[in-house]
Amino acid sequence: MNTNDLDSIPKIEDLSILDINVDKEWERFAKNVGLKKEAKIINLSAFMKIAAAVLIVLGVGFSVYKFTLKPITQTFVSLDSQVETIVENSTKISLNKNSSVTCKQENNVFVANLKGQAYFDVEKNPKREFRVKTSNATVIVHGTSFDVCEKNGSTIVTVTSGNVSVKNDLGNEINNLTIGKQLVCFSNGEMKVSEVENFNSLAWKLGKLEFKNTPMKVVVNQLSKLYDFEYCFESDDIANMPITGEFENQSLESVLSVLEQTLDVNIVKESQYYKFKK
Repeated sequence: MNTNDLDSIPKIEDLSILDINVDKEWERFAKNVGLKKEAKIINLSAFMKIAAAVLIVLGVGFSVYKFTLKPITQTFVSLDSQVETIVENSTKISLNKNSSVTCKQENNVFVANLKGQAYFDVEKNPKREFRVKTSNATVIVHGTSFDVCEKNGSTIVTVTSGNVSVKNDLGNEINNLTIGKQLVCFSNGEMKVSEVENFNSLAWKLGKLEFKNTPMKVVVNQLSKLYDFEYCFESDDIANMPITGEFENQSLESVLSVLEQTLDVNIVKESQYYKFKK
């Protein structure tokens, strides 16, 4: 089509002919085809039709969302090194080596299923329960810091701030565990509370070890777990030497140097292990 063809198209000068009365035209149509007088349509403007369609789509979408939405599950795993993560915006979970935790929130309850050992720094929220589940116990808090270690079918809970409640699988429950308390849930259902002399079991997280007249073999064993090394003793006399001291965020070389100077021993690295000798 060229411009001359466009000029041949008649122009509509009277725009009033585009103003169609839908109701009147419907009545005329109904009379011609024999429809009853009561039958009629509802005249919706284009805007109202679009709005109605949008509402229908939203309604269907909400119904699908409501009936298919499932709680989000998150799983965190640590292998040869520690792993730290944040859940619920500001709750911190620190996983020790060879551990895993699976988290899920349902309504006002946040559940963390733990295998291994983890340190929890839970944001305070009295309206929400935070639970840590192991193979034989459930720890319940509303905001505090604590360590949970699952080992050989037993669960060890150590509190570093606030208070904690623990329930075992037999329904036995101990409430208000506070800082400095440690609870062991044994595999046979027994629950035992004790005072914590030190937080050496949390050295992997806190980086601190304290000893008071502790045999060298116990000290070195805990150091080996923290710094990941193997060792041996030249004699039982060296293995049983008492040690009193504190190590905090020091390198392995620094710790071994302190032991050498304090106890008058030689620590020699041989192949893949350290040997303690006179």
